[in-house]
Amino acid sequence: MKPVRTLVGVTAAASAALLFGSGAAHAAGGQVDGSITVAGSTCSWTNATTSDVPPHALTIDHTTVSASCGGSISASLANDPSVTFDDAAGTATSPEIDVSATVAGISCGYQVTDLTVTATSGTRTYTGGPYTATKTSGSFLCPGSETVDSVTLTFH
Repeated sequence: MKPVRTLVGVTAAASAALLFGSGAAHAAGGQVDGSITVAGSTCSWTNATTSDVPPHALTIDHTTVSASCGGSISASLANDPSVTFDDAAGTATSPEIDVSATVAGISCGYQVTDLTVTATSGTRTYTGGPYTATKTSGSFLCPGSETVDSVTLTFH
C-alpha cells in the first residue's frame, strides 16, 4: 500500500501547486512552473497558463497543467486554483487546491486548504511545506490524508 500512498501524496502536492489563484482576471495572462514532493516522489510541470501575473490575483488553468511524475504515479488538478499575493509579506496563498492521483490503478482525490508559500528573496519563485492533504474521494485503499513535503511555484 505504500506505493499508492506515495502516488496519492504526489498528486495532492501537485494539485496544491496548480490551484493557486482566484479573483478577476487582468489584462495580461502569465505562466507558472511548479513541482511537488510527497514521500520522496516528485511531480513537476512547466508553462501552465494563469489568468494574470503577480502581484495581481490570478487563477491557474488546471487544463494546462501537465504534471510529469516519477514512477507509476499520475496526478492532475481537479479545479482551477486561485492565488493571491502579499508582496509586503512575500507570500502567495490559495484557499483550496483539489487534486486527483492514480497509483497502481487506484484513484484518490485530495484537497489542501489555506496553502501559503513564501517568495525566495524578491523573486516570483515561491516555496513551502509541509502541508496536509485530506482525502475527498476514492477507494478505501486511499489513505485518509497525505503529507505534501514541499511545493515550489515559479510565476513568469
